[in-house]
Amino acid sequence: MIRIRRESREYFDKLRKYNVILDGVKIGCISDGDIFEYTPNIGSHKLRLKVDWCGSNSLFFEINDDEIVEFICGGLKGRKMFLVYWYITFGFNKYLWIREYAVRKIL
Repeated sequence: MIRIRRESREYFDKLRKYNVILDGVKIGCISDGDIFEYTPNIGSHKLRLKVDWCGSNSLFFEINDDEIVEFICGGLKGRKMFLVYWYITFGFNKYLWIREYAVRKIL
């Protein structure tokens, strides 16, 4: 299973949902401060987030039958908010971010 937690400390996109893209296919959406869970097939996968034409980095990960792979994600915050126009034009694949948080074994 994968579990994605979205931070709630954002100013931009607070009311917008991020599309969760697994292996090029939209599998759901995640709201501000929410947790998204999904059970993919065992093996290698590519995970990414999108909102409109902007997106996040792509993460490649492996998952086994007895694991929960946890991720954390978010958008612009802090000083990056002052560069919003750069992010929506040139840095559109860095507008959002996602990173692996933990891998847990299911008992």
